Amino acid sequence: MKHSSKELDGWSSLTTGRPAILGEVRIARQVGKEIAALQGLEKGLVSPSTLHLYYDLFDWLCHQPVRVYIDEKVYPVSRYGIEKLLLRKIPVSYFRHMDAQHLARQMASQTVSGARPVIITDGWCPACGRPAPVQQYAALVKPHKGWVVVDDTQAVGVLGKGKQAGMPLGLGGGGLLQWLPAPADQVMTIVSLAKGLGVPMAVISGNRRTIEDFAANSRTRINSSPVSMAHLQAALNALRINRQEGEDRRASLSRNIRLLRSSLHNAGIAVQGSLFPVQTIEAGNRQQTVALWEALSREKIKTVMVTPHWQQDPALSVILRSDQSARDMHKLANAIIRHHTYNKPIEHGNLLTGDFGRTGNSRSSARRQAGS
Repeated sequence: MKHSSKELDGWSSLTTGRPAILGEVRIARQVGKEIAALQGLEKGLVSPSTLHLYYDLFDWLCHQPVRVYIDEKVYPVSRYGIEKLLLRKIPVSYFRHMDAQHLARQMASQTVSGARPVIITDGWCPACGRPAPVQQYAALVKPHKGWVVVDDTQAVGVLGKGKQAGMPLGLGGGGLLQWLPAPADQVMTIVSLAKGLGVPMAVISGNRRTIEDFAANSRTRINSSPVSMAHLQAALNALRINRQEGEDRRASLSRNIRLLRSSLHNAGIAVQGSLFPVQTIEAGNRQQTVALWEALSREKIKTVMVTPHWQQDPALSVILRSDQSARDMHKLANAIIRHHTYNKPIEHGNLLTGDFGRTGNSRSSARRQAGS
């Protein structure tokens, strides 16, 4: 989404000039309420960024009888402020990425009497192209009255309820809790609106009692400026667009994803990302990936080099949008196919021996990775 100044209502001042703890403008409460409701949660609290929210989250947990479990591949910002827990001698453990069984074993062996388990996880992993097993996490913490804190930044605005063959992204854009669906009573979410909704601000949501307690003990709401009126107006505009055009936009986005994936799959090129708009192309070794990135850059196609989980060689990620056309998808797919090195011998040098040779054909490797 894009939010031009012409689309937004005006404001008499950009900021109130006072911290949120001294009182929030009505529009801030409205945005928090609507974002929470979109996810099926009771109450939401706005913040300038997820960085602010995680700083406050770990500070808040310092005053609770908790034991914290963190997914080993969680988004780096989600770890910000964790040193507060360590200084307070609060137990912190890491569990294998999206592995509910490994987490269950850790919890069974590390149970502390009276301590609530708190699980920190991303909702949708764009590197893996799959969701976290939030239902299983919630079942693990429920007997101990714990929480699952889900960073659902990737999914809000993209995924929704009622997924089916013709609508894999679902309806409404309420994120992972709606798409799975997942129980809301044990879950808190932290969401940046900058991805699916195009607004650089964040919201923490959960049940009313928990969010009110969090708000009352927030350090950044005392010592930081609140969300600006410009961002709040943009958030309302995003919610309006989602109500009026969201389903059409998600249908276009789903079409674009299918077009790109099917074109690359038919060409024998491995692509990861499942139904999500972040698609990752494997190009072979580091040299081949850099060559593909450079070739696409020359054609004004912007991609990002990433290192997939448990791999050393990089891959290329592209992010698809709903405003791109079928022609755009065919152009992108044809460029990737034309420059991909799965069937091209590449000059390479052995840095240890000084010998130079050529790589073999990597088409079969790509097909094995694609599962074909």
